[in-house]
Amino acid sequence: MSPRAHRRVTLAGSVVGAVLVALDGTVLTIALPALQRDLHTSSALAQWTSTAYLIVVASLLVFAGRLGDRYGHRRLFAWGMLGFAAASAGIGCAPGIGWVIALRVVQGVCGALLQPATLGMLRAAYPPDELGMP
Repeated sequence: MSPRAHRRVTLAGSVVGAVLVALDGTVLTIALPALQRDLHTSSALAQWTSTAYLIVVASLLVFAGRLGDRYGHRRLFAWGMLGFAAASAGIGCAPGIGWVIALRVVQGVCGALLQPATLGMLRAAYPPDELGMP
């Protein structure tokens, strides 16, 4: 693969990862009434599906960035995407709200791996002058 093609693939993957993490933090807000109804739960427990995810992502971002520096941002990005997809599939099959909340925590961990990895991959793929860095 040419360097230019590699940069484009890296950029596309980074955009997907960043959008996935950002969008997933708020997307369940729209589905909360249906989630509450379908899983026969309270609105407080249904709200924990969003809260748990956001707390975990915010708590682990710096640590995940350090892991990316140590073990490689591409590796962490791959693990984050795989884990995020597996947790998403699990949520689709979850029998109750407890499972949904637990799997949202897993999504939060994986989302925390994705976010700093996207920046690290871009920094490695593009020269500083193309990133607007001195």
